[in-house]
Amino acid sequence: MHRRTSKKWPRVVAAGVTATAFLALFGSTGHATPAAGPVSSTPVSSMPVRATTALNPTAYRWKNAHGTRILDGHGYFKRSCVSFAAWAIRTDGRPHTKSPDFLGDAGRWRGAATSSVPHVGDIAQWDPGVHGTGRRGHVAYVAAVRNDGRVTLYEYSYRSEFNDQRADVLSVRAAAASDASRYLRF
Repeated sequence: MHRRTSKKWPRVVAAGVTATAFLALFGSTGHATPAAGPVSSTPVSSMPVRATTALNPTAYRWKNAHGTRILDGHGYFKRSCVSFAAWAIRTDGRPHTKSPDFLGDAGRWRGAATSSVPHVGDIAQWDPGVHGTGRRGHVAYVAAVRNDGRVTLYEYSYRSEFNDQRADVLSVRAAAASDASRYLRF
C-alpha cells in the first residue's frame, strides 16, 4: 500500500473542508441559505452548518517551522495549539475585544467572555486532563457550529486521522460541543 508523503495533502483537504462549509452555508450564489435540519453521523465536509468562518487554517504562518521550542513572537511555541489558536483569533477578520497573546498554557487562558454555548470564532478550551488532554490543557478554534450539536475545530497538536496521528500539524475535526470545558470569546 502506498502511503501519501506529500506535505501539501493536509492543505488540500483543509481547503476543501473550508470551501465545502462555505458552500453549505452560502450556496453558489454567495447569499446565505437556510441550513438543513439535524443530520447524524455525516462527514465534516458534507455536514450542514449554521455558521462558518472564512479563516483559512492552512495559511498559519508557522506551519513549516522547523525545530522545537521556537517562540512565535506572541508568547507561544510555534506549531503548538496555543500559537495556532492565538493566530486564528488575530487573523479571522472578526471583531475581538481582548488579545489572545501571552496568556500562557492552554489551561490558563481566559477570554473576554466565557460560555458553554459555542459560536464561530470562539476558542474551545479543555482543562488539563479532560478528554485526553495533557497537563497543560488544550485549545482549538471553532470554525463552524453544526446543526447536530457538534462543532468543527481547527487545531494544532491534536493527533487525529486527519493528520496521520502526528503532533504539531493541522487537524480539522468535528467534536460534540459538550466535549470542551468551555468556550472563550475574545
